[in-house]
Amino acid sequence: MNFQFSESQQTLVAQVRAFSEAEIAPYAAKWDADEHIPREQIQKYADAGYFGMTLPEEFGGRGMSTLDAILVIEEVARHCGISGRLIVDHNFGAVGTILNFGAEAQRRRILPLVCRGEKLMSIGMTEPEAGSALTDLVTSATKDGKTYIIDGEKRWITGAGEREFTLVYARFNEVPGPEGIGAILLEEGMPGYTYGPRIRSLGVRGVREGVLLFDQVRVPEENLVVAPGSAFANLMSAYNGQRVGASAVALGITQGAFDYALEYADNRRQFGKRLTDFQATQFKLANMAIEIDAARFLIYRAADTARATITSRYESSVAKVFVSEMAIRVTSEAIQLLGAEGYGRHHPVERMFRDARAFTLAGGSAEIQRLGIATKILGRSLPQQADDQRL
Repeated sequence: MNFQFSESQQTLVAQVRAFSEAEIAPYAAKWDADEHIPREQIQKYADAGYFGMTLPEEFGGRGMSTLDAILVIEEVARHCGISGRLIVDHNFGAVGTILNFGAEAQRRRILPLVCRGEKLMSIGMTEPEAGSALTDLVTSATKDGKTYIIDGEKRWITGAGEREFTLVYARFNEVPGPEGIGAILLEEGMPGYTYGPRIRSLGVRGVREGVLLFDQVRVPEENLVVAPGSAFANLMSAYNGQRVGASAVALGITQGAFDYALEYADNRRQFGKRLTDFQATQFKLANMAIEIDAARFLIYRAADTARATITSRYESSVAKVFVSEMAIRVTSEAIQLLGAEGYGRHHPVERMFRDARAFTLAGGSAEIQRLGIATKILGRSLPQQADDQRL
């Protein structure tokens, strides 16, 4: 693997940096305080070509590599984790599932709308009693003629109430275990499809987390994206790209916190010297840089394995565990470098620390990722749960 950027990648990063400094950085604190990012701002990301980057041009995408998309996400997240997360959601996860496993008609109808920002996409997996143990989900899909009737509740759904498309994981025809789970696309405005309360969170506040409620929602059979049966492993494999994208957001947030703390420490004077003249500060900065570099290469390795947005489970999980935990440590150290100032909301490191805290949880907890890693190492399923039954 050669992670020397090509000339086109260097140009891409420079363009995204200029865009982020002009269109994102000045407003990131406001979006956090308001707990809302305006739809017109999201449209700017679509107009800039940041949605569907990895999708083929025939579906409205740019035909770029997963690593290219990761570079964009990382750069955007240096200034705003909220924005980075929005870009992840419209390149991986549900988008990747439709690309790889949806019908041709679904790809042609749905993906161009997402790439243009006309319709936003979310994924409905987690339930009140089914988080890491995803195969415990009880949201039901019952066939009735040429429609499916959906009943149930989803919780901690990113973008709930703000996105037109939601790819819902459901249990079809009461078949138990992973064999009964498939994915069907619900669209805003379907009778019986409503939104519960918003879940207010510690960080990444500009993207709404909430509850989806399904009461006898009739969904046409052509909206079935992944039929139940042996497809649950496919659903999980499509989600691996989402993990790598989330890791890139955590990395970008951390790099932004490091950059800010470094500049602050190099200009701040105490006891007649710059903070960076003290060896304790130098060691702290060195340790932060080492962790960031290690995280970056793990993410790039995972991205390098990608085929049509699907990445290896092992490389994705290794990256997510290390990067998400690293992000907590390093953003916390960034606050420490600023001293009491770092604890104030007038500096961005406080927001970055709160945002970074999400990623050991969102997209599969660090503990569950470790189980997947151990399964790969040992070459067998573990007593806790079969490998393809975990988020």
